[in-house]
Amino acid sequence: MTPSGAHQVYGLHLTGVTGAGLLPAPAADTAVPRVVIRHARQDPEPECLGTQRAVLGLPGLRQLLLRRGEGTATFTGPRLSHDELIHPYLGAAASVFSRWCGREVYHSGAFVCGGLAWAVVGGREAGKSSLLAALAARGLPVLSDDLVVTDGHQAFCGPRTIDLRRLAPGTTAPVTPVRGASRWRLALPPVPGAVPLGGWIYLRWRADVNVQAVPASRSLARLAARRTWPALPSDPQILLALAARPGWDLGRPADWARMDQTVDLMLQTLQAAIRP
Repeated sequence: MTPSGAHQVYGLHLTGVTGAGLLPAPAADTAVPRVVIRHARQDPEPECLGTQRAVLGLPGLRQLLLRRGEGTATFTGPRLSHDELIHPYLGAAASVFSRWCGREVYHSGAFVCGGLAWAVVGGREAGKSSLLAALAARGLPVLSDDLVVTDGHQAFCGPRTIDLRRLAPGTTAPVTPVRGASRWRLALPPVPGAVPLGGWIYLRWRADVNVQAVPASRSLARLAARRTWPALPSDPQILLALAARPGWDLGRPADWARMDQTVDLMLQTLQAAIRP
């Protein structure tokens, strides 16, 4: 993969990756961390995660070699397709570099409402991407699908795609099969590179649709436990700032027919919270 024009994703300035799903990088800004994406052929190395260098094991006999000082992310093993690189493998590189530069990273999605970014937090198959797709269908900007990167004040945009395991009944938006036809990829329109962080939506499967405020002390415990690469140091002030933002548990049944009701309740809650 040869270097190409610069792109922005997760608050990083990337070169060495091309294709749909990435926004062009703005004018040069020396404060934005720069990362070069590479492919290489080399023997496997022992896995490690330090403050300057990391070797991560990936599926399919691949590894990811990250060097902080050089600003390089090198994928080894079978070459990745563009679809695979954009998601999920680019997130692995971005998450480590973001943690190295003092940011917090969560396996979450985010959307924009009232000029603020709201992170959608949940475990595997918690319905994050389905909820984001429903929001996108209503015209709300989706900031990221699978990874929220924040410096404590703003959240950074991810690739302009949502990957879905299943399509909602009646879906009319154009989608493309990707990742060995295991996902349906929905293209997203451009968004700003960063949006002020509003708060947190914690997804829960429940028998009915409901919302309940989460106190800051509980948010702090959740966010501290959910941050990626916990072996890397975190700034306690950033964690406290994140936990001080409003948060809610959003309960809903695993029923497509209740999606509109879920979205309505969530948006009503947010609009009430941000109303002057």
